[in-house]
Amino acid sequence: MTFATLHSDFNTLRRRLAVHVKPALAEITVEAPRGDADELSFIRLVAWGYVMLNETARIPLGFLKSLPPWNTTAALLPHVGALRTSMSHNLAFDSTRDVKTMRIASDWYSKSCGFGSPVCDTHWKACFNALLGELSELLAIAIRTCDQLAEPIDGSRLVVELQLRLDRDWPGHQFDRYVERAVEKFGYGLNPVEVRGLHLTNWRKVLSAAKEDQIERVLTQRIEADILDYMCHALPASADEIAQLLLYNDQSALAAALLALRGVGPEPTKDILNRLRDLSNAAAASKPA
Repeated sequence: MTFATLHSDFNTLRRRLAVHVKPALAEITVEAPRGDADELSFIRLVAWGYVMLNETARIPLGFLKSLPPWNTTAALLPHVGALRTSMSHNLAFDSTRDVKTMRIASDWYSKSCGFGSPVCDTHWKACFNALLGELSELLAIAIRTCDQLAEPIDGSRLVVELQLRLDRDWPGHQFDRYVERAVEKFGYGLNPVEVRGLHLTNWRKVLSAAKEDQIERVLTQRIEADILDYMCHALPASADEIAQLLLYNDQSALAAALLALRGVGPEPTKDILNRLRDLSNAAAASKPA
């Protein structure tokens, strides 16, 4: 088995899918390994495998794995993500999550080459061959499972379902307009891209489950709820700003007003504050110079 054979298998899967759905799998453009017995080649193989599993083929593989002869709900080679993260990120020894990632990677290395930390070309070659075999086996069963898409009874239904999943595989930036509307509505000064990064996986699940004519409404509801939770349902203005609008100097009166506004909710509260701001501006304008 060589990387050239693996790449050929990937192109076979692309062809099998292209006759049923669009868009077919995109080409993987990260640098391919040039050897099979050195650390750099292994790093490039990990990167290539990660892109295939989590980017270009994520939706089709996630769909195919539930069909015979595959029939699994398990994650596909989850250690590939751990290997990539452990090699390309500065992991913290006091982070439970990072330590778990390091453990997964170390356990895989031990299983593949006999050492938890590969140090020589012999180790890297063993790791390269092990990962190459895993990716090859995965592609082989994915290609066989594509036969289900041509079945005379259920094939057309499966194709429609897979196409729907592909159509709803939105790039992250398509969710930003929902975030922008929500933060403006609630008066929160949040960066939509940062908020999106925290919730993108769950938003994609909601998108996948939404009825076709309810996508706009369902996504708006979910994203608004997540932003409110993220801000702990904070008021859309600070206490100082509200005190200025209400012309309150008494702390007890201000606290009572904040509690009352808190019970109204962020969106109605923003409307109330806007009206108070207008009244305050009008009162200031009417005072003699």
